[in-house]
Amino acid sequence: MMKVAKKKKIEENFFTSGIFTYESCGCTCEETSVSANISTVPMPAIKLTADTQHKINFAFGSKVGLVRLNDDGSIAESNLLGKLIAIDRNDISGYFSFFKNNGFLFPIAAGKSEIIGLAELQFLVSRLQATLELMSTITDMSRTSYEKIIRMIFYHLFAPVVSVETINGKFKYVSDIHQYSKYLETNKNSARDPRLYDTFNNEEFAFTDNITSFTLNADFVDSVLNGTPADSRYETSLFQNVFTAYCSSRESKPIVMLYINDFVFHYFYEVGIIDHVDLERTHYINDSVQKEKFTNKLKKAAVAVAKYIIKEEIESNLRRVRPTYNTVLLEPAWKIDSLFSAMYFGLFYMRPNLETYRRCANPKCGEFFPVPLSSRKKKYCCKACMNRMMAAKKRIRDKLKETKE
Repeated sequence: MMKVAKKKKIEENFFTSGIFTYESCGCTCEETSVSANISTVPMPAIKLTADTQHKINFAFGSKVGLVRLNDDGSIAESNLLGKLIAIDRNDISGYFSFFKNNGFLFPIAAGKSEIIGLAELQFLVSRLQATLELMSTITDMSRTSYEKIIRMIFYHLFAPVVSVETINGKFKYVSDIHQYSKYLETNKNSARDPRLYDTFNNEEFAFTDNITSFTLNADFVDSVLNGTPADSRYETSLFQNVFTAYCSSRESKPIVMLYINDFVFHYFYEVGIIDHVDLERTHYINDSVQKEKFTNKLKKAAVAVAKYIIKEEIESNLRRVRPTYNTVLLEPAWKIDSLFSAMYFGLFYMRPNLETYRRCANPKCGEFFPVPLSSRKKKYCCKACMNRMMAAKKRIRDKLKETKE
């Protein structure tokens, strides 16, 4: 008697139960290069062609994040956000594989190729990673790293603008320059508060801001504002701009910008002046940093600034997402313009009091994965990664044992 194959059980149909869905198509990729003009060195790029025969459906669900769906509504692949940012920034083949299965981050034209600079792609993914890391770091206080919070804050505050155009220029994405960068530019030539001109009758000046109350030596204030500080660290343009804004009148200034500037000034003056940051390290002027001066007041301010940055970053990347209404099901839905927006929409729906993202403890994986906030012990994204690490540790122990013998 012929056996009838059992129909695969669908535990959850995300076409109907997901918080939001998104449709796209796969694409083929090949490596190429681009030049702004004949005099510039060609830069690595990716040539993308839409595979319109490969239709893809995505959905977002609690505890699993953004997922790719099978035709029957079951999950084909979960945690797409974590998988994207786990790709090594120089691993072009890793991007190729991801885009083949999931399509490009933005819609691309059918029947025509699109060329995207690798540097622009790397920046977009890195900024997405920086947002996720900042969120996960301040939500999981048991694992909070204030060094990482500082790094991610400055990464966002001074991130460069990147522009990507697809569909022959009909779709355009431009990353935001942070409002604080604009604030510094606007105030870099501001006059100092009138009371700070009287250095003849004052040995020091008292300041009260959003962080604390303290005093500064009058000669120090005058020399820095005149661009002639005794210490060369204070000659850097960033510190000069921050200090000029700090010493100008606070009237009619946006409260949030004042708060951020107060925090940046105190961090520079008390802990260390940051030269630049990347995703892995904070670089200080002259490698000079006094971590012991990172007080509880500064820690509290850092978390407050981080929360504002997260809000601004997510909202700026959801500008094209809009509510709509399904007239068939008579229920609300969302119109999402790109896979990139869907990634940020997933962060928007993250519940920081219940869940967070962690990086897999297997260094050869590095994938960020969603985990309940109450789970303190889960270090690996899957059993396979855990088993590989356990096996690797056992090999090390066995080797040490043989050496001793």
